[in-house]
Amino acid sequence: MNKVVSHDRRPPLDAIRTVLESSSSVLVASHLDPDGDALGTQLAFAAYLRHLGKEVALVREGEIPSKYRFLEGSNDIPSADAYDPARRFDCAVILECPNIQRIGRASRLLNSGIRVINIDHHRDNDLFGEVNWIYIVASSVGELTFDLYVQSGYEIDTAVAEQLYTAIMTDTGRFRYRSTSPRTMEIVGKLIEVGADPQAICDRVYFNLEPSTMKLIGKVLNGIEFHHDGQICLLALTREMLQKAEAADSESDGLVDYTLFNAGVVAGALLKEVNSRSTKISLRSKDGINVTEIAARYGGGGHFNASGFTVDMPLEEARGHLITVLSEAIDRHES
Repeated sequence: MNKVVSHDRRPPLDAIRTVLESSSSVLVASHLDPDGDALGTQLAFAAYLRHLGKEVALVREGEIPSKYRFLEGSNDIPSADAYDPARRFDCAVILECPNIQRIGRASRLLNSGIRVINIDHHRDNDLFGEVNWIYIVASSVGELTFDLYVQSGYEIDTAVAEQLYTAIMTDTGRFRYRSTSPRTMEIVGKLIEVGADPQAICDRVYFNLEPSTMKLIGKVLNGIEFHHDGQICLLALTREMLQKAEAADSESDGLVDYTLFNAGVVAGALLKEVNSRSTKISLRSKDGINVTEIAARYGGGGHFNASGFTVDMPLEEARGHLITVLSEAIDRHES
């Protein structure tokens, strides 16, 4: 296998076409606990592949948050466990995953000899594919997918425009993050021209929450904590909170963003209790605090200002450990 690696904005179109043209069946996967970028680009890529005449199979690991279910096709993505492990695919397109482990149990569908196209914007991508298109300047994989369509001559319809707009909007924090570039805004402008409705999409994602989600937000915010002279904000989500709010795990999507709503905070975290022995941690930061370095120490990853990982610690132990780690990161930055 001759590995192709591209770090340019322009997609390695010839290499991608070579793999796809030799493939009849294509698996499209993204990371555990799908977010807007993962889901939007998966759905958009499926439409592109069907346009090419391919048999397409989408797969997810984790529940799809209800706020994304307005996207066409979002209700028809099977979980990894729904597939027969013996089913074989010619090719897999892996989106927004720095390593193959990030697709979770879907990795068991990567049969021997399958050709892998890896499209991502994470700095720490380990180039696991036959074709690797890694452009870390891009705001989102949705942005990269748009560029691929432009180069290939694929005509985007309204449904795909909505999927890509959602991908870009959510991965830029509603166009707030520093990854938002003039090119990002140029792309979303073109998606609007095709039919994406900015107000409708934003309202569906951010201002159309279930009552259970609102109850969950209230319970989590009620326990908000500030540390290190107000520079660190922590939120905790327990299994009991989910039960009392009658909320699904997926309804915690976006909760960590509340940590940066506070004046003076430069690093925030949501600690989510997985079970009595394990805690999932989502990190956010600003003002030059690099949280992806912290996540990488524990086998996680992400971006400079948004990362995550899981630790084998009960929630309370993880909380104390994280306060120390974040305090040290802030002190190093300020020294």
